[in-house]
Amino acid sequence: METENRYRGVATLIVVLFIAFFVVLETKLLVGGGSSSQAPGANGYNAGEYTGTGNGNNGEIKVKVVFSDTEIESVEILEHGESEGICEPAMEQVPEQIVSAQSSKVDGVSGATMTSNGIMQAVKDAMEQAAK
Repeated sequence: METENRYRGVATLIVVLFIAFFVVLETKLLVGGGSSSQAPGANGYNAGEYTGTGNGNNGEIKVKVVFSDTEIESVEILEHGESEGICEPAMEQVPEQIVSAQSSKVDGVSGATMTSNGIMQAVKDAMEQAAK
């Protein structure tokens, strides 16, 4: 009986570790960490203003991103077709978070997820253009 319980415990541990491995692997791939290439701007930026585009809930979102040699200085929404009354929190908060985090991967705004994702996508587009 004791041997049977030991085998059952070992088998359970193996299954849990197997599942955990694939959860971590899937999460890494979904977030984009599975790529061996560096993040845009990892080696600095070519200073200047760049325009990026991303897909929002109601079409294309266009942003202007200002870069110094080493960081994102500002993000400005230039054009969008997002729903008034819903998109404003994302339009205000996401650009601020991007500048603060120095990354296009920030938390989206609840209720305006597609708008948030579109802004992040547009900034990533600009970051790729400005990357050294």
